[in-house]
Amino acid sequence: MAAEIMSSILGATNGVYLVVGAAEMKDAFQEFVRVMRESEEERRAYNDEMATVTREDAIRIFNRSYSTLLRWEKEGYLVPIKIGKTPLYKMSDIKKVLNQKFDNDREL
Repeated sequence: MAAEIMSSILGATNGVYLVVGAAEMKDAFQEFVRVMRESEEERRAYNDEMATVTREDAIRIFNRSYSTLLRWEKEGYLVPIKIGKTPLYKMSDIKKVLNQKFDNDREL
């Protein structure tokens, strides 16, 4: 919620005046810092070809369901590597799929 508030404040075109308590301001700032750190970590992982992401991260990146990733794995479209029983997806593979989708969308 704090991130949404900060986003709407930053997107305002005219002056915005707020009256907030110190505790709320602290919470909002901590949320903002957390979101910025996550964004930076995702950016670094995306740029690192050897980086891997969990199935949950891949679901979020593609905005697809768990069952879609399982289907893609069975079809050989996006196959994870497994460390023990944990499936991990290489960012380089994710980029390939994203680029294929982008290229297909552009042709339409």
